[in-house]
Amino acid sequence: MSVLTHGRRAVAATAATLAAVLLTAAAGLVAAGTGTAHAGGGAVVLAQGDIDLVPRLADGRLDLRIADRTGNGTVLREPADVVLHVVPEAKESILSPVNPVLGDGLYGWFLNGRHARDVFALTPAWTGLPGARSVEVALDRARGEGRFALYTFTEEMEWTDQEPVQHLNSEDPGHRSFLLPQGTERFAPTWGFAAEGVHRLTLTVTATLADGSVVADTETLAVAVGSIDPTRVRPGDGSTPTAAPTPTTSSTPTTTPPPGATTTPSPPAPAGYVIDDGHIDLAARPAAPGKLAFLIKDGTLRNPRWHEPEDVVIHVRPAAKRRIGEAQAFLGTPGDPVWWLPSSRLDGLVWPGWNTEEFPAAQVRGRISYRLDALQGPGRLAVVNDNSLDSTVLLDSGNGLPDAFEHTPGSHSHSAWAFTKEGVYRTVLTVAATLADGTKVSDTSTIAWAVGAVDPTTVRPGPGDGPAAPTTAPPGGTPTTGTPPSPSSSAPSPGGTDEPPLKRAASGGRCQR
Repeated sequence: MSVLTHGRRAVAATAATLAAVLLTAAAGLVAAGTGTAHAGGGAVVLAQGDIDLVPRLADGRLDLRIADRTGNGTVLREPADVVLHVVPEAKESILSPVNPVLGDGLYGWFLNGRHARDVFALTPAWTGLPGARSVEVALDRARGEGRFALYTFTEEMEWTDQEPVQHLNSEDPGHRSFLLPQGTERFAPTWGFAAEGVHRLTLTVTATLADGSVVADTETLAVAVGSIDPTRVRPGDGSTPTAAPTPTTSSTPTTTPPPGATTTPSPPAPAGYVIDDGHIDLAARPAAPGKLAFLIKDGTLRNPRWHEPEDVVIHVRPAAKRRIGEAQAFLGTPGDPVWWLPSSRLDGLVWPGWNTEEFPAAQVRGRISYRLDALQGPGRLAVVNDNSLDSTVLLDSGNGLPDAFEHTPGSHSHSAWAFTKEGVYRTVLTVAATLADGTKVSDTSTIAWAVGAVDPTTVRPGPGDGPAAPTTAPPGGTPTTGTPPSPSSSAPSPGGTDEPPLKRAASGGRCQR
């Protein structure tokens, strides 16, 4: 991972640790849908789009409402009737300047964070009360594991070495209230949560009116952070009962086969080894003398496990969902979804890398190639270098296959992986090299990927013989390049005349483990 040092701070600059690789997705774009759902007991779940916390006067009394613009038009809602969902995709690394605000953890969940334009999440703001002398917001109480903070920290503040401006902090008595800007201009600070779970924020809004009178309203807002089912969360202070779940019934009558009848046994469940988090490498290893083996290294240097690719299912969790940025317009329309595994480590997502460390340069002539021979799946796959010094597209199924790049022997690096649709993919990859004595060696394997809201335990590993695995991807998905060949099928020989031009992996892509 490349690091830029600016002023007295080291700032991670992986242009896609999503700030630059998914750069400048059009602000305000919202995917199809309203961004709302209903929880038990009639509560409304808001998870995506614009909302404002709006103090307003009603019959001389102050009334704090939520202006919900996640659907068509604006709906004013009582905070006690709403559950806000900070989706898992809103998880980010905590920059060092934010550590004093949110604590010393590595990760947090953010609304209006640094990558707000890149994720499908809520964008909450506050608006003031027209004609009021002042409007103060106070945090009376915060319930939930971990710290909550409301603060302002812009990109300009980061690069000029300014500290975040704190407004509210659940663990700092010195930041328990702030004044809203006068007028009705939208004020959108960052909401930060140090831990996932259910948070309940009791807020008092106090307005001093033009005639000097003071009015106030206190509300409790329920926030479901991270991998929490928001429909199971009670709104407000939690005292409102939720409706009991309705038992699932089937309209299909059950029948008992007559005595002696034969039944067709159910097919065995797929037996893939699922990897859905942590560090893995697509590795080239010396095998028997004069041979090369393509294996998946699971884990760190201390306790690695080695797997045959045909035994593994890699799960790209739903939290990998992002927006396509202008810099990635080759993947689709900016603002549309993409399931993105960044080249820097993000807890909760699998972190795939390239590994040729066990092939020292002295054992190989030139470089080691990775070639994507074929892809089966509902969408497009691209692998790119996403650091600030190199944005090379290494592999791209959208412009024809096979596609390949070269990697330095005896080294290790990470790239970003992008899948344009949810569903099951199968990649046929060949790793090839020329040994020091001139012998050409290679190994071809098929890896199964479960992308998005797909149960990886239902996906068959390898070429996937048998029935297709269930998927939530849109129907009608077709293979990008047809059905992938099995590892024993013929493929263009490494170094032959039918081999595609090779791209070079960035030399600065190594990571520290």
